[in-house]
Amino acid sequence: MAFKLIRMKKVLLAIFSVAMLVACQPKSYEITGTLEGATSERVIIKKLRKGQPVNVDTTEMVDGIFRFTGSVEAPELYILTVDGKQQPAVFFVSNDKINVTGNVDQLTEAKFTGSEMTDLLMQFNEGVPGQDRSKELQQEFQMAYMSKDQDKQKLLQEEMQSIMEDQRAYFKNFVDENVGNVCGLFLAGQMAPSMELEQMRELIAKFEPAMAEHVYFKEMKELLGPLEEYEKAQAATAEGAVAPDFTLPTADGSEATLSQFRGKYVLVDFWASWCQPCRKENPNVVKAFKEFNAKGFEVISVSVDRDEAAWKKAIEEDGLTWTQVIANDESGVAKTYAIQSIPSTFLLDKEGKIIAKNLRGDALEAKLAELLN
Repeated sequence: MAFKLIRMKKVLLAIFSVAMLVACQPKSYEITGTLEGATSERVIIKKLRKGQPVNVDTTEMVDGIFRFTGSVEAPELYILTVDGKQQPAVFFVSNDKINVTGNVDQLTEAKFTGSEMTDLLMQFNEGVPGQDRSKELQQEFQMAYMSKDQDKQKLLQEEMQSIMEDQRAYFKNFVDENVGNVCGLFLAGQMAPSMELEQMRELIAKFEPAMAEHVYFKEMKELLGPLEEYEKAQAATAEGAVAPDFTLPTADGSEATLSQFRGKYVLVDFWASWCQPCRKENPNVVKAFKEFNAKGFEVISVSVDRDEAAWKKAIEEDGLTWTQVIANDESGVAKTYAIQSIPSTFLLDKEGKIIAKNLRGDALEAKLAELLN
Protein backbone atom coordinates (compact mmCIF):
# COMPACT_ATOMS: atom_id res chain seq x y z
CA MET A 1 0.00 0.00 0.00
CA ALA A 2 2.83 2.38 0.89
CA PHE A 3 4.48 1.71 -2.48
CA LYS A 4 1.25 2.53 -4.31
CA LEU A 5 0.82 5.76 -2.34
CA ILE A 6 4.37 6.84 -3.06
CA ARG A 7 3.99 6.07 -6.78
CA MET A 8 0.69 7.98 -6.91
CA LYS A 9 2.32 10.99 -5.28
CA LYS A 10 5.07 10.95 -7.93
CA VAL A 11 2.47 10.84 -10.71
CA LEU A 12 0.52 13.72 -9.20
CA LEU A 13 3.74 15.69 -8.75
CA ALA A 14 4.67 15.12 -12.43
CA ILE A 15 1.22 16.23 -13.59
CA PHE A 16 1.42 19.31 -11.36
CA SER A 17 4.88 20.17 -12.70
CA VAL A 18 3.71 19.95 -16.32
CA ALA A 19 0.67 22.09 -15.53
CA MET A 20 2.88 24.72 -13.92
CA LEU A 21 5.25 24.66 -16.90
CA VAL A 22 2.39 25.19 -19.35
CA ALA A 23 0.92 27.93 -17.16
CA CYS A 24 4.28 29.73 -17.12
CA GLN A 25 4.57 29.83 -20.92
CA PRO A 26 3.90 33.39 -22.15
CA LYS A 27 0.72 33.77 -24.16
CA SER A 28 1.50 37.17 -25.64
CA TYR A 29 4.40 39.18 -26.96
CA GLU A 30 5.76 42.54 -25.95
CA ILE A 31 7.94 44.34 -28.49
CA THR A 32 9.72 47.39 -27.15
CA GLY A 33 12.09 49.51 -29.15
CA THR A 34 14.44 52.47 -28.97
CA LEU A 35 15.53 54.06 -32.23
CA GLU A 36 18.13 56.81 -32.28
CA GLY A 37 17.35 59.77 -34.49
CA ALA A 38 13.60 59.29 -34.19
CA THR A 39 11.07 61.53 -32.49
CA SER A 40 7.36 60.97 -33.00
CA GLU A 41 7.21 58.94 -36.19
CA ARG A 42 4.63 56.18 -36.69
CA VAL A 43 5.84 52.59 -36.42
CA ILE A 44 4.10 49.76 -38.27
CA ILE A 45 4.53 46.00 -37.93
CA LYS A 46 3.42 43.64 -40.69
CA LYS A 47 3.37 39.89 -41.26
CA LEU A 48 3.63 37.96 -44.50
CA ARG A 49 0.79 36.01 -46.09
CA LYS A 50 1.65 34.26 -49.34
CA GLY A 51 4.57 36.61 -49.78
CA GLN A 52 2.53 39.78 -49.31
CA PRO A 53 2.80 42.12 -46.28
CA VAL A 54 -0.32 42.40 -44.12
CA ASN A 55 -0.63 45.11 -41.45
CA VAL A 56 -0.66 43.81 -37.88
CA ASP A 57 -0.43 46.92 -35.69
CA THR A 58 0.57 50.58 -35.66
CA THR A 59 1.84 52.79 -32.85
CA GLU A 60 3.42 56.21 -32.36
CA MET A 61 6.96 56.66 -31.10
CA VAL A 62 7.59 59.06 -28.25
CA ASP A 63 11.17 60.32 -28.16
CA GLY A 64 12.24 57.36 -30.29
CA ILE A 65 10.59 54.78 -28.02
CA PHE A 66 7.73 52.46 -29.04
CA ARG A 67 5.89 49.43 -27.73
CA PHE A 68 3.66 46.73 -29.24
CA THR A 69 1.72 43.98 -27.50
CA GLY A 70 -0.21 41.09 -28.99
CA SER A 71 -0.01 37.35 -29.50
CA VAL A 72 0.85 34.85 -32.21
CA GLU A 73 -0.29 31.24 -32.59
CA ALA A 74 3.24 30.28 -33.62
CA PRO A 75 6.47 32.21 -34.27
CA GLU A 76 6.49 34.00 -37.59
CA LEU A 77 8.38 36.69 -39.48
CA TYR A 78 7.40 40.32 -38.95
CA ILE A 79 8.46 43.44 -40.83
CA LEU A 80 8.94 46.67 -38.88
CA THR A 81 8.76 49.96 -40.77
CA VAL A 82 8.83 53.62 -39.79
CA ASP A 83 6.86 56.24 -41.70
CA GLY A 84 9.07 58.11 -44.13
CA LYS A 85 11.84 55.50 -44.01
CA GLN A 86 12.33 53.02 -46.83
CA GLN A 87 14.45 50.43 -45.05
CA PRO A 88 12.57 47.87 -42.92
CA ALA A 89 13.71 45.70 -40.05
CA VAL A 90 12.91 41.98 -40.30
CA PHE A 91 12.59 39.70 -37.27
CA PHE A 92 10.72 36.72 -35.88
CA VAL A 93 7.98 37.30 -33.33
CA SER A 94 7.09 34.77 -30.68
CA ASN A 95 5.11 35.19 -27.46
CA ASP A 96 8.11 36.62 -25.63
CA LYS A 97 9.59 39.94 -24.64
CA ILE A 98 11.52 41.24 -27.63
CA ASN A 99 13.67 44.36 -27.60
CA VAL A 100 14.74 46.39 -30.65
CA THR A 101 17.56 48.92 -30.73
CA GLY A 102 19.11 50.82 -33.62
CA ASN A 103 19.04 53.94 -35.74
CA VAL A 104 15.86 55.02 -37.48
CA ASP A 105 17.81 55.60 -40.70
CA GLN A 106 19.47 52.15 -40.62
CA LEU A 107 16.66 49.80 -39.68
CA THR A 108 18.17 46.87 -41.57
CA GLU A 109 20.99 46.92 -39.02
CA ALA A 110 18.71 47.01 -35.94
CA LYS A 111 19.58 44.63 -33.11
CA PHE A 112 17.04 42.27 -31.53
CA THR A 113 17.12 40.46 -28.22
CA GLY A 114 14.64 37.93 -26.87
CA SER A 115 13.97 36.26 -30.24
CA GLU A 116 15.79 32.97 -30.75
CA MET A 117 14.60 32.60 -34.34
CA THR A 118 15.82 36.11 -35.19
CA ASP A 119 19.24 35.16 -33.87
CA LEU A 120 19.17 32.12 -36.16
CA LEU A 121 18.12 34.25 -39.13
CA MET A 122 20.98 36.66 -38.47
CA GLN A 123 23.35 33.69 -38.26
CA PHE A 124 22.08 32.54 -41.65
CA ASN A 125 22.48 35.99 -43.22
CA GLU A 126 25.98 36.47 -41.87
CA GLY A 127 27.11 33.08 -43.16
CA VAL A 128 26.05 33.49 -46.81
CA PRO A 129 29.27 32.93 -48.80
CA GLY A 130 30.68 35.50 -51.19
CA GLN A 131 28.53 38.49 -50.18
CA ASP A 132 31.31 41.07 -50.24
CA ARG A 133 32.85 39.60 -53.40
CA SER A 134 29.47 39.70 -55.15
CA LYS A 135 29.28 43.46 -54.63
CA GLU A 136 32.82 43.89 -55.95
CA LEU A 137 32.01 41.75 -58.99
CA GLN A 138 29.05 43.92 -59.90
CA GLN A 139 31.25 47.01 -59.91
CA GLU A 140 34.05 45.27 -61.84
CA PHE A 141 31.60 43.93 -64.41
CA GLN A 142 30.17 47.43 -64.95
CA MET A 143 33.67 48.76 -65.60
CA ALA A 144 34.44 45.88 -67.99
CA TYR A 145 31.17 46.50 -69.79
CA MET A 146 31.92 50.21 -70.16
CA SER A 147 35.39 49.43 -71.53
CA LYS A 148 33.96 46.67 -73.81
CA ASP A 149 36.37 44.13 -72.33
CA GLN A 150 34.47 40.96 -73.23
CA ASP A 151 37.14 38.58 -71.92
CA LYS A 152 37.01 40.28 -68.53
CA GLN A 153 33.22 40.17 -68.55
CA LYS A 154 33.28 36.44 -69.21
CA LEU A 155 35.71 35.77 -66.36
CA LEU A 156 33.63 37.86 -63.96
CA GLN A 157 30.44 36.07 -65.00
CA GLU A 158 32.08 32.69 -64.39
CA GLU A 159 33.24 33.78 -60.95
CA MET A 160 29.75 35.09 -60.13
CA GLN A 161 28.22 31.82 -61.28
CA SER A 162 30.54 29.92 -58.95
CA ILE A 163 29.55 32.13 -56.01
CA MET A 164 25.86 31.66 -56.79
CA GLU A 165 26.30 27.88 -56.79
CA ASP A 166 28.01 28.10 -53.40
CA GLN A 167 25.17 30.25 -52.09
CA ARG A 168 22.52 27.81 -53.33
CA ALA A 169 24.35 24.94 -51.62
CA TYR A 170 24.64 26.96 -48.40
CA PHE A 171 20.95 27.84 -48.53
CA LYS A 172 19.93 24.21 -49.01
CA ASN A 173 22.23 22.91 -46.27
CA PHE A 174 20.94 25.49 -43.80
CA VAL A 175 17.33 24.56 -44.54
CA ASP A 176 18.11 20.83 -44.21
CA GLU A 177 19.65 21.47 -40.78
CA ASN A 178 16.63 23.47 -39.57
CA VAL A 179 13.59 21.40 -40.56
CA GLY A 180 12.25 21.58 -37.00
CA ASN A 181 11.93 25.36 -36.65
CA VAL A 182 10.14 28.28 -38.27
CA CYS A 183 13.32 29.97 -39.49
CA GLY A 184 14.17 26.94 -41.61
CA LEU A 185 10.55 26.70 -42.71
CA PHE A 186 10.43 30.35 -43.77
CA LEU A 187 13.63 30.01 -45.80
CA ALA A 188 12.31 26.78 -47.35
CA GLY A 189 9.25 28.74 -48.48
CA GLN A 190 11.56 31.18 -50.26
CA MET A 191 13.24 28.27 -52.10
CA ALA A 192 10.07 26.38 -52.98
CA PRO A 193 8.71 28.43 -55.94
CA SER A 194 11.88 27.76 -57.97
CA MET A 195 11.79 24.00 -57.39
CA GLU A 196 10.65 21.13 -59.54
CA LEU A 197 7.68 19.11 -58.30
CA GLU A 198 9.66 16.17 -56.87
CA GLN A 199 12.11 18.50 -55.12
CA MET A 200 9.21 20.34 -53.51
CA ARG A 201 7.58 17.10 -52.40
CA GLU A 202 10.84 16.08 -50.73
CA LEU A 203 11.13 19.48 -49.05
CA ILE A 204 7.57 19.33 -47.72
CA ALA A 205 8.12 15.81 -46.39
CA LYS A 206 11.12 17.04 -44.39
CA PHE A 207 9.10 19.75 -42.61
CA GLU A 208 5.79 17.92 -42.18
CA PRO A 209 6.61 16.02 -38.94
CA ALA A 210 7.38 19.17 -36.92
CA MET A 211 5.74 22.06 -38.80
CA ALA A 212 2.55 20.70 -40.41
CA GLU A 213 0.26 23.13 -38.55
CA HIS A 214 2.25 26.29 -39.27
CA VAL A 215 0.76 28.75 -41.75
CA TYR A 216 4.05 28.84 -43.69
CA PHE A 217 3.93 25.07 -44.16
CA LYS A 218 0.33 25.23 -45.38
CA GLU A 219 1.21 28.01 -47.85
CA MET A 220 4.18 26.02 -49.14
CA LYS A 221 2.01 22.94 -49.55
CA GLU A 222 -0.49 24.97 -51.62
CA LEU A 223 2.26 25.45 -54.20
CA LEU A 224 2.01 21.75 -55.00
CA GLY A 225 -1.43 22.12 -56.59
CA PRO A 226 -0.43 24.04 -59.74
CA LEU A 227 2.70 21.90 -60.19
CA GLU A 228 0.70 18.68 -59.91
CA GLU A 229 -1.83 20.03 -62.42
CA TYR A 230 1.01 20.87 -64.79
CA GLU A 231 2.49 17.38 -64.34
CA LYS A 232 -0.87 15.81 -65.22
CA ALA A 233 -1.25 18.12 -68.23
CA GLN A 234 2.22 17.16 -69.47
CA ALA A 235 1.33 13.48 -69.22
CA ALA A 236 -2.01 14.07 -70.99
CA THR A 237 -0.28 15.83 -73.88
CA ALA A 238 2.79 13.61 -74.25
CA GLU A 239 3.52 12.04 -77.62
CA GLY A 240 1.35 8.95 -78.00
CA ALA A 241 -1.50 10.34 -75.88
CA VAL A 242 -4.89 11.21 -77.36
CA ALA A 243 -5.07 15.00 -77.41
CA PRO A 244 -7.59 16.36 -74.86
CA ASP A 245 -10.78 17.39 -76.61
CA PHE A 246 -12.13 20.93 -76.39
CA THR A 247 -14.90 23.12 -77.78
CA LEU A 248 -14.16 26.83 -78.20
CA PRO A 249 -15.74 29.87 -79.89
CA THR A 250 -14.56 30.66 -83.42
CA ALA A 251 -13.76 33.97 -85.01
CA ASP A 252 -17.11 33.97 -86.87
CA GLY A 253 -19.13 33.50 -83.68
CA SER A 254 -19.84 29.77 -83.91
CA GLU A 255 -18.03 26.94 -82.10
CA ALA A 256 -15.48 24.32 -83.13
CA THR A 257 -14.61 21.02 -81.42
CA LEU A 258 -11.22 19.39 -81.85
CA SER A 259 -12.61 15.87 -82.23
CA GLN A 260 -14.67 16.93 -85.26
CA PHE A 261 -11.43 16.79 -87.26
CA ARG A 262 -10.85 13.06 -86.64
CA GLY A 263 -9.87 11.24 -89.83
CA LYS A 264 -7.35 13.97 -90.77
CA TYR A 265 -3.89 14.97 -89.63
CA VAL A 266 -4.39 18.07 -87.46
CA LEU A 267 -2.01 20.76 -86.22
CA VAL A 268 -3.22 22.34 -82.97
CA ASP A 269 -1.42 25.69 -82.88
CA PHE A 270 -1.43 27.85 -79.71
CA TRP A 271 -0.60 31.46 -80.56
CA ALA A 272 -1.55 35.13 -79.98
CA SER A 273 -1.63 38.32 -82.04
CA TRP A 274 0.92 40.00 -79.76
CA CYS A 275 3.41 37.08 -79.96
CA GLN A 276 6.09 38.01 -82.49
CA PRO A 277 7.57 34.47 -82.80
CA CYS A 278 4.02 33.24 -83.51
CA ARG A 279 3.49 35.84 -86.22
CA LYS A 280 6.84 34.96 -87.79
CA GLU A 281 5.89 31.27 -87.87
CA ASN A 282 2.44 31.87 -89.38
CA PRO A 283 3.73 32.08 -93.00
CA ASN A 284 5.26 28.61 -92.62
CA VAL A 285 1.94 27.21 -91.43
CA VAL A 286 0.14 28.98 -94.29
CA LYS A 287 2.52 27.36 -96.76
CA ALA A 288 2.09 23.89 -95.23
CA PHE A 289 -1.70 24.27 -95.17
CA LYS A 290 -1.83 25.22 -98.86
CA GLU A 291 0.39 22.30 -99.83
CA PHE A 292 -1.19 19.55 -97.72
CA ASN A 293 -4.79 20.54 -96.97
CA ALA A 294 -6.18 18.71 -100.00
CA LYS A 295 -4.31 15.58 -98.90
CA GLY A 296 -5.97 15.46 -95.46
CA PHE A 297 -4.19 18.08 -93.33
CA GLU A 298 -6.08 20.55 -91.11
CA VAL A 299 -5.04 23.30 -88.72
CA ILE A 300 -6.92 24.61 -85.71
CA SER A 301 -5.31 27.71 -84.23
CA VAL A 302 -6.03 28.38 -80.54
CA SER A 303 -5.49 32.01 -79.62
CA VAL A 304 -4.78 33.06 -76.04
CA ASP A 305 -5.52 36.70 -76.89
CA ARG A 306 -7.51 38.84 -74.47
CA ASP A 307 -8.25 41.46 -77.15
CA GLU A 308 -10.63 39.88 -79.68
CA ALA A 309 -10.31 42.80 -82.10
CA ALA A 310 -6.50 42.40 -82.20
CA TRP A 311 -6.94 38.64 -82.67
CA LYS A 312 -9.27 39.03 -85.64
CA LYS A 313 -7.06 41.72 -87.18
CA ALA A 314 -4.01 39.41 -86.96
CA ILE A 315 -5.98 36.56 -88.60
CA GLU A 316 -6.74 38.80 -91.57
CA GLU A 317 -3.25 40.30 -91.80
CA ASP A 318 -1.54 36.90 -91.75
CA GLY A 319 -4.00 35.26 -94.14
CA LEU A 320 -5.02 32.45 -91.78
CA THR A 321 -7.84 30.68 -93.64
CA TRP A 322 -8.28 27.62 -91.41
CA THR A 323 -10.32 27.22 -88.19
CA GLN A 324 -9.59 29.90 -85.62
CA VAL A 325 -10.72 29.60 -81.98
CA ILE A 326 -10.00 31.65 -78.88
CA ALA A 327 -9.34 30.26 -75.39
CA ASN A 328 -9.94 32.61 -72.48
CA ASP A 329 -8.74 31.90 -68.93
CA GLU A 330 -12.08 30.37 -67.94
CA SER A 331 -11.85 27.70 -70.63
CA GLY A 332 -8.73 26.20 -69.04
CA VAL A 333 -7.58 24.81 -72.42
CA ALA A 334 -4.09 26.33 -72.18
CA LYS A 335 -3.63 24.71 -68.75
CA THR A 336 -4.99 21.41 -70.05
CA TYR A 337 -2.26 21.43 -72.72
CA ALA A 338 0.46 22.55 -70.26
CA ILE A 339 1.14 25.70 -72.29
CA GLN A 340 3.87 27.81 -70.72
CA SER A 341 5.05 29.61 -73.84
CA ILE A 342 3.85 30.25 -77.36
CA PRO A 343 3.95 29.29 -80.12
CA SER A 344 3.25 25.71 -79.01
CA THR A 345 2.01 23.16 -81.52
CA PHE A 346 0.77 19.57 -81.43
CA LEU A 347 0.51 17.41 -84.56
CA LEU A 348 -2.24 14.78 -84.29
CA ASP A 349 -2.79 11.66 -86.38
CA LYS A 350 -6.15 10.60 -87.79
CA GLU A 351 -7.19 9.04 -84.44
CA GLY A 352 -6.37 12.21 -82.52
CA LYS A 353 -3.10 10.95 -81.02
CA ILE A 354 -0.20 13.36 -80.59
CA ILE A 355 2.61 12.26 -82.90
CA ALA A 356 4.88 15.33 -82.78
CA LYS A 357 5.21 18.60 -80.87
CA ASN A 358 6.52 22.04 -81.74
CA LEU A 359 7.46 21.39 -85.37
CA ARG A 360 8.61 24.63 -86.98
CA GLY A 361 9.15 25.72 -90.58
CA ASP A 362 10.75 23.03 -92.76
CA ALA A 363 10.36 20.43 -89.99
CA LEU A 364 6.57 20.67 -90.22
CA GLU A 365 6.59 20.34 -94.00
CA ALA A 366 9.00 17.39 -93.87
CA LYS A 367 6.82 15.54 -91.38
CA LEU A 368 3.66 16.15 -93.41
CA ALA A 369 5.41 15.00 -96.60
CA GLU A 370 6.41 11.80 -94.79
CA LEU A 371 2.82 11.23 -93.68
CA LEU A 372 0.85 12.36 -96.72
CA ASN A 373 2.98 12.04 -99.87
